[in-house]
Amino acid sequence: MMYANFSGKSGCAGCGIRVHGGTAVRSLIASAFLLLMPFAALCSGRPLFVGLSESFPQGGNSSKVMVNASYADAVSRGGHIPVVIPRFGTDAQFDVLVSKLDVLVMTGGEDLKPSRYGARPSPKLGAVNVERDDFDFRLLAAARRRNLPVIGICRGCQLLNVAFGGTLWQDLPSEFPVKDVQHRNVYHNLRIDPNSRFAQVTGVTNALVNSSHHQAVKDLAPGFRVVGRAPDGVVEVIECDTYPALGVQFHPEKLVCDDKDDSLAAFFKDIPSLFKCPSRGISRVSE
Repeated sequence: MMYANFSGKSGCAGCGIRVHGGTAVRSLIASAFLLLMPFAALCSGRPLFVGLSESFPQGGNSSKVMVNASYADAVSRGGHIPVVIPRFGTDAQFDVLVSKLDVLVMTGGEDLKPSRYGARPSPKLGAVNVERDDFDFRLLAAARRRNLPVIGICRGCQLLNVAFGGTLWQDLPSEFPVKDVQHRNVYHNLRIDPNSRFAQVTGVTNALVNSSHHQAVKDLAPGFRVVGRAPDGVVEVIECDTYPALGVQFHPEKLVCDDKDDSLAAFFKDIPSLFKCPSRGISRVSE
């Protein structure tokens, strides 16, 4: 196992090799280690430690740590180990926590506060959970400092887009120009770019997916690509070319746990392939 000793030495645990050098060399070695370590874990073939951000409701019982069971169930069915991440902790503690994870899943929840993406609140804005916003953005920032692969689901997809510089439709029924598809508590078709990582991993280019949202990606964040849309054009799947991140607007964990679509089981089973693996000779940055 590789390790970095920030007292000034780095090397390979157990092999007796040490690397000495100036501050610049040590910094370069440490940076390379931090960048590659998450991908080494993804490519190891072992079950992954998959972090699940706590999805506590606004004004909820602060004495409980909560996440919808379907997230943990889907990760476990995929052969991996779900780890629920509570909202309590300092930034330094989050840094330590994410260093133990292989992947982070940002879960669903309420609307994001519009000021996070430079907008005024719409009259149709739903419930906003400021405490949850603070937790999610801090946790995602810790993941980004570690170069940890991130999957965003529903609110988590919107969070990824906003955190990387994008904006949101605050209310699809009143703002989105096309009204052909309902997006609250229904199923609708999904069209996927066959060249996307999502399609290559799941084998899915057309699917019937669940929909439980009234917000969606509007202006796409720099570095991201839209690879999946609903028939009305609403963004449903995004992938990043500059960071190991993928967002889906629907809830694949519920489809898997409800046995609605076996084809999406690969989404949780083959997580490493969602983030291109350096040890297979493929860059994490898509071509």
